[in-house]
Amino acid sequence: MSAAHNAGGVTPALNVMRIIFAFGILVLPTIFMGATLPVLIRFMVHAHGELGTRLSLLYGINTLGAAAGAATAGFVLLPELGVSATQSVAVVANLVIGILAMGIDFASGRDASADEVPVTKTEESWESPSRGSLPLRLAFIGTGIAGFSALGLEVMWTRAISMIVGSTTYSFTIMLCAFLVGIWLGSWIHATFPLRKIHESIQFGLVLMAIGLTSFIATQLIPRTPQLVLWLNISVFKDASFVQFGTALITAFAIMLIPSIFMGIAFPLSSQARARLVQKFGQPVGDTLGLNTLGSILGSLSAGFVLVPALGLQRGMVFLACLAGGYGLIVLVSALAHQSQWRGVAVPLVAAAALGLIIVGPSTAPQWDLSRLATFWHDRLQVHGGNEPEMVEQRRNSSTELLYYREGQSSTVAVVDQKNREKDTSVRMIAVNGKIVASDNPADMAVQLLLGHVPVLLHPDPKSVLVIGYGAGVTMGSISTYADVEKMTLVDIEPAVLSSAPFFNHINEEVLDDPRLTVVIQDGRNFLKTTTEKFDVITADPVHPWAAGSAYLFTTDYYKQASLRLNEGGVMVQWVPITGLSVENVKSIAASFSQNFSKVSIWRTHVDIVLVGTNGPMNLSMERLAERIAEPAVNRQLDWVNLGDPMKFMARLELENEGVRIFNEGGHINTDDNLYLEFSSPLAMGEMCDLNNVCGMKPWYPPRIRMMDNWLPFADSNQEAREILLKHKKEQGPKWMSIPEPEPQPMSSQDS
Repeated sequence: MSAAHNAGGVTPALNVMRIIFAFGILVLPTIFMGATLPVLIRFMVHAHGELGTRLSLLYGINTLGAAAGAATAGFVLLPELGVSATQSVAVVANLVIGILAMGIDFASGRDASADEVPVTKTEESWESPSRGSLPLRLAFIGTGIAGFSALGLEVMWTRAISMIVGSTTYSFTIMLCAFLVGIWLGSWIHATFPLRKIHESIQFGLVLMAIGLTSFIATQLIPRTPQLVLWLNISVFKDASFVQFGTALITAFAIMLIPSIFMGIAFPLSSQARARLVQKFGQPVGDTLGLNTLGSILGSLSAGFVLVPALGLQRGMVFLACLAGGYGLIVLVSALAHQSQWRGVAVPLVAAAALGLIIVGPSTAPQWDLSRLATFWHDRLQVHGGNEPEMVEQRRNSSTELLYYREGQSSTVAVVDQKNREKDTSVRMIAVNGKIVASDNPADMAVQLLLGHVPVLLHPDPKSVLVIGYGAGVTMGSISTYADVEKMTLVDIEPAVLSSAPFFNHINEEVLDDPRLTVVIQDGRNFLKTTTEKFDVITADPVHPWAAGSAYLFTTDYYKQASLRLNEGGVMVQWVPITGLSVENVKSIAASFSQNFSKVSIWRTHVDIVLVGTNGPMNLSMERLAERIAEPAVNRQLDWVNLGDPMKFMARLELENEGVRIFNEGGHINTDDNLYLEFSSPLAMGEMCDLNNVCGMKPWYPPRIRMMDNWLPFADSNQEAREILLKHKKEQGPKWMSIPEPEPQPMSSQDS
């Protein structure tokens, strides 16, 4: 952080420094992790005939343990213990296992194993005919290709499947477990049914070709998966609201199981080929594991930073499938043509054909029907299925049109028009990874506009504004309507979201062309941590808390960092959804937010609330508020959602200060360590938090803004509310007035 502050922000040099630091922290423990399998092989394998079976068993046990570890951490340890305690459990478990192993070895009185002895000439035949060193070398190198393809495909499969089953932390855990279980099954199959009479290079070539073919088939089936998900969720789990965890598991297995089984067979075969080549046991496994791991690292990096941006998800997957299949064909032909007089011609010809397949394959494969993926809402299944009369009628009267689709480095972004043929109306929506994040629907417009207008109107003289999260650009556009705002900064992690901006020019004021605006492509939290700049207003509209990683933008640690980036008297606002959260989740967000601001208020729309916090005095002049709302550009926007009158605008204020404190009581503080929302909010999907339970309490504050729940959403129709505000306005006159902290008052029986 100090380096970023000295450099004035995140620079390429700083990113290199981050990589070096991350490598330095992880390199020692991962070196020891990588050494465990070769050490066990040296201990357990004493003849070449044992290598394939025992290596497969050990590799399978190791992979099954990884799957169990991922599931235990993702579903039990992290939700119950938090990040640091889970790491401590893993450390203690490894120490206990190591101490037990050394103790058992010491008690057995066994001598230390001698250095590996090369295989004797009598063992050179090794139960299968020799086919020269070239096929063996190619099979050994192929473990790098297999690792590259496997991890690249796993990254892209996970991203594509998450658009269909959801992007919660549980979904990602399920998909990782499904991938690892497939690899374990492949290792178990190879150990149980070894083909000792067939040369390792021939087996490896066939397996790599099978990886390519099954991966290609799995890739082409992905657009059909939404129908499978819908059928499973409604028929098996009797749920037409959101994707169940069981549905996610079955879907992940349906896509990844068969290819990952062959991936689990490839590693032992490559190790056997390496062992035959160097005539040793432990070292070849270490060599193969190192090369396979290197390929895996490069594959995962290439998937996110090269293949998806350059080719897209489908073509990237097809490229990796062709790479695996094409290389497998080269290994197979080199082994089969060993004693053929055509070997010198066959191998180069096949290599050229494989190269052509790798280059041409991605562009010639049948293209996905993107509308199936882009218009499937995994958290709103009732839109797609169900036999209830109202659902059938809704589907009959609606249609969707895909306007924009782009697969960025971190997210897949789509813009869709949903038309109602009966009413001749349409709603334009932007979805990120299958989740609608913004639209021109009046309900969404209300909160998007409040996120911009509320903090600017409450601040006495806002000059600099930071917006975290672009969405459809409505919040950013609302801020641009204020002429006294001199500098606007937008931070968004995904450029593909910004590219969709023209489709929402009718509601976002074409704000990306505003000369006052500076756009920063970066994670919002990281920006706050690394910038030295301070702002009068910070408004944050992150993705829903149940989206994996988004909960870090709802922690008290994040809010503390944001409060430090505010100028004196600065105001921060935070979007909080009501749909898909429990009362406890909403309380957690409000309590975590309130820890870092001395004055907090809650504003409400139909389906969302907005938290407003400041550490300065909260002053408000009704005259000044009326003047600013009357500004033509501001008033035009607020009139879109019937908030162009000061009375209507103030009616959105629900709780403040003491009322918020009462509501926060018992709220679970969400921290970077416990990540309460990361693991609790996905369990509330499909729920609708009761607005009256959240904001309908009768708070303890002066009557001038005591907006009861029965006054909402339209205070202008309630004469009593208007009279209270006008009376207070008359008493205070045109001067600025302070909103003091109220003294606690006894609660009436009705309040109770």
